[in-house]
Amino acid sequence: MPGTIRRDSLNRAVAGLLRTVPVPSAPVARTLLWLLAGVVPVVVLVLIAGRLTGAPSAPVNTYLLTSTLGSAATAVLAALAAFELAQPGRPARWALLPVPAAVVWFAATGAGCVGTLFAPDSWGNAAGEAGECLRFILLAAAPLSVVLFGLQRRRPTPRPRLVGLLGGVAAAAAAVSLLALVHPHDSALPDLLSHGLAVAVVVAANAALAGRPPRRRAG
Repeated sequence: MPGTIRRDSLNRAVAGLLRTVPVPSAPVARTLLWLLAGVVPVVVLVLIAGRLTGAPSAPVNTYLLTSTLGSAATAVLAALAAFELAQPGRPARWALLPVPAAVVWFAATGAGCVGTLFAPDSWGNAAGEAGECLRFILLAAAPLSVVLFGLQRRRPTPRPRLVGLLGGVAAAAAAVSLLALVHPHDSALPDLLSHGLAVAVVVAANAALAGRPPRRRAG
């Protein structure tokens, strides 16, 4: 009897402790899973590719560091907003969640670009170099978008295009952040334009694919 009483007391204590432990919501859990299943493998591949190709490096300056942190925060917050809005009943203002981080990202990137205007030999001024960044962002964003789509709920969402748009922002911002691992330079104007084009393509593609109605199975 005393052993049974002690066991019951222990079970109640453990149950009470578990109730006090914060459990992440489904959108938070999906965001973390996206980072683990999508972003981390791409980071590893980028680092390996950088070692194999001997990508040029440069001292990281304040503008580059700030823009990279801003784009990384934009990616995480946009993914969280996408997963939130994929659930019924969520207010549309969730779409504003990544805006402050995106402002920091754009402002720091633009400030860094101004510095390259007085250095004609800056990396990214040549069309070929800008094209490399364009291809990198598109290729890196593709698997990130696929994983994000796979983590979405199977049932229809009330705002599919908005969810897709935010997913595209998350994938594109993450890809831009990863670019700093192999090209740690401020963006020259042609390079910056290629970044903008790549981000626009990724966001538009995600929004378009998310807005397509699901195919009905025959029979």
